[in-house]
Amino acid sequence: MLVVPRGVSPRRHYSLAAIAMAMTLWAILELPPARVRERICVSPSVAWGTEWSTLRRWAHAGRALVDLPAVITLREVAARVAQIAIGRAPPSLRTAPQVAQAFAGGTAMA
Repeated sequence: MLVVPRGVSPRRHYSLAAIAMAMTLWAILELPPARVRERICVSPSVAWGTEWSTLRRWAHAGRALVDLPAVITLREVAARVAQIAIGRAPPSLRTAPQVAQAFAGGTAMA
């Protein structure tokens, strides 16, 4: 048995809120993967490169959940996942930055 905090997504090391925030940073705000990793990860590592394969894994998982065609890119899938999370944010956050809305929407999805 593995016990993790309530918000951590099953079979992931991150909460749905953090995943939604990462998808927003990568796909909507178009930050490079290294910058997204700097914003999302708790403990930075000197050995990090310029890519973060976790973003692609999350996007692949999102494609299955949202039932999107295989012809769209992973970044487009991530944008759709981020839009869904943003749509689930409370109405009081409609004027907040998209990253904050995605985080709140991801929290609501948990």
